[in-house]
Amino acid sequence: MTLPLDGYSSTSSEYYAWQVATQDQWRSCMAQYGFKKFGPPEPSLQVASGAADSDMGRRYGIADLEAAKTRGYHLPEMPEPSRWEPAKGAEEAVFTGTGTEVAGGTYKGQKIPDGGCRGETKRMFPMPQTPAAANAESRAFLAAKDDKNVKEAIAQWSACMKNRGLDIKSPIDDVKSLGVDVSSPTPSAREIEVAIADVECKGQTKLVELWHKNEESKQQQEIAKDTSTLNKERDDKNQVVGKAAQAYKAQG
Repeated sequence: MTLPLDGYSSTSSEYYAWQVATQDQWRSCMAQYGFKKFGPPEPSLQVASGAADSDMGRRYGIADLEAAKTRGYHLPEMPEPSRWEPAKGAEEAVFTGTGTEVAGGTYKGQKIPDGGCRGETKRMFPMPQTPAAANAESRAFLAAKDDKNVKEAIAQWSACMKNRGLDIKSPIDDVKSLGVDVSSPTPSAREIEVAIADVECKGQTKLVELWHKNEESKQQQEIAKDTSTLNKERDDKNQVVGKAAQAYKAQG
């Protein structure tokens, strides 16, 4: 599923290209000061894409019947985002631009950029942020959730669930009260049972389709309210992303 404001926000692939370009510039800058093995872990497109897919795929609660049958409410397994920090001492000082090793703004006689290699890279590739689009998206989601037609569809879904012995008011409510522990290593038989009922009731009431269509309308209204701000923010984001993508392609 897609929504009108998607075109104003950064995609997972754009963010991935920005991460790659940023880390490549870190390494290039640090190498000038003798740190040839400066080693932040490579960004993971799988992690970036998986996070985006799970967010959209569960916008209105779980909706994939096959996934419900195998995973219940559990998210698909994805590698954890890598944690990394520069080595203490000279490496950290040159990277951040602060520390006794870079007193006077130099390291071993070489001038370092303001803010170190990290500061230089931030100026070259600022993070592609879209706060106006994010705020508009949040308002549209809340407005759609509180829309009369959506509320009626949610009530029908809740009644369907109750007919199956499951008392829950909304598909985005915590399912813990139904005996489901989403923090467990694997889904229980109870979790699978509840998840299947959840998705089947969504299908019977056409809740996801109605909710999504309503949110589309609310997002279009948000875009119409402040088109100029959203367009400028999108253009600024695209400029940063385009520069990062060029650097990404240049390194092969």
